[in-house]
Amino acid sequence: MKRLLITDLDNTLYDWVTYFARSLRAMVDELALLLDADKEQLLDEIQVNNRQLGTVEQPFSVFELPSVRRRFGAATPHELKTALDSALHAFNSERRRSLYLYEGVAETLEQISETGVLIVGHTEASLANAYYRLLRLGVVPFVRRLYVLESPPVSHPEPVRQAELQPPPGLVIEVPRTERKPNPALLLDICRREDVDPAECIYVGDSRTKDIFMARQAGVMSAWAKYGTLYASEDWATVVRVTNWTAEDVKAEAELRSSASGTSPDLVLNSFQELLPVFGLK
Repeated sequence: MKRLLITDLDNTLYDWVTYFARSLRAMVDELALLLDADKEQLLDEIQVNNRQLGTVEQPFSVFELPSVRRRFGAATPHELKTALDSALHAFNSERRRSLYLYEGVAETLEQISETGVLIVGHTEASLANAYYRLLRLGVVPFVRRLYVLESPPVSHPEPVRQAELQPPPGLVIEVPRTERKPNPALLLDICRREDVDPAECIYVGDSRTKDIFMARQAGVMSAWAKYGTLYASEDWATVVRVTNWTAEDVKAEAELRSSASGTSPDLVLNSFQELLPVFGLK
């Protein structure tokens, strides 16, 4: 019987690829109209910005796009939020449509948590993005801890909203960037912090190259969220179009895929609910 469930978030609890790609396209469509700008030029600017930031998902980074700054000069974040309201609204509207838990996730987390098993979320998303999604999707009550990759703090243009999005004390722990996937030290550190032996832990994630390889290297039971790899090629192409990855990152990923090529998960999940038997549940 396992005492600790560590679950990846993006494309394990919800379909991040679909939500992000469609929300981004909706925002860029509106931004192109608002600025009288070319969509491809805007996407180029977004990618350059993402590479500078080291992420594809920095809240309000659109404020720093050259096309935006040329139009609005030295406007404050609050002023830009007002000026770009229709584009931000387009992103948020599509997010409301596209961001939802995979079938059975909430019920499964609730059942597992009721057994006394510790549930920990892990993600390489920023604190602001990760916590917002868990909060919006209603699963914060089932998560004992949330481990996120250390990243610069994000300030919301609206101070009231900033306060609303602050996680409760003790929920979030930032992981050093040296412990990025697939470093097995990450999982071993989480097990140590939660006072659970790695043999009593199971890790769930959608990436065989990173999640499963990492879990196997750490001696932790691995469950591959196969369902999290099922998304439209158009949406994945949008993510790749604005990726922050450099040529060096692509090379490193290729080398990682080669190293992990023979790695198989202990469990293949066609739905999150298939985790229940691991914890003696039906």
